[in-house]
Amino acid sequence: MDQPDLSAFLPRLLSLKLLPRTGWLQRGVRDVESIAEHSYSVAVLCLLIGDQIEGIDRGRLLAIALLHDLAESLLGDLPATATRLLGKATKRQAERDGLVSLIGHLPQADEYLALWEEYTDGTSREARLVKAVDRLELMAQAIAYERVGARGLDEFWPPNDDWAAEFPPVEALAAHLRAERAKLQWQPDPDV
Repeated sequence: MDQPDLSAFLPRLLSLKLLPRTGWLQRGVRDVESIAEHSYSVAVLCLLIGDQIEGIDRGRLLAIALLHDLAESLLGDLPATATRLLGKATKRQAERDGLVSLIGHLPQADEYLALWEEYTDGTSREARLVKAVDRLELMAQAIAYERVGARGLDEFWPPNDDWAAEFPPVEALAAHLRAERAKLQWQPDPDV
């Protein structure tokens, strides 16, 4: 079997190391994480948490985690404000088109695209776990920035942990992060 040419893909992949998570920048946070740093954290957390959940397919879980933000190498990190203005369907189609342009020439393109769609639709436990871990990682990063003085990050904290209820380890970590945040000397806006 011929090996696929990854020469055009590699620079796109590496660009994820340079592209910042723009939601943090919009809130005035300095020296923010890159998309690659976020994706790495999500993948590692998926590995560790997934191993605590019976019946999770580790390979599928990690593949979804690694693919979930890959299209951002072309689109950048579109923050929640962009999604509100563009609409979820438009954002999803742009991300899908971006992913197809990145991986469409690969022999496993259909499989990878199906995994990404599984993630965006939340149609499997693995996909829902990646979504939950993605949100959990966002909370963990928010508290890391808050610990060094960032403020105004309340919107990165979901109002409750219903989204984590399917996965007890995620729910426990979310509760832990909330408890740690409550220990901070300043208090976030109670209405959020």
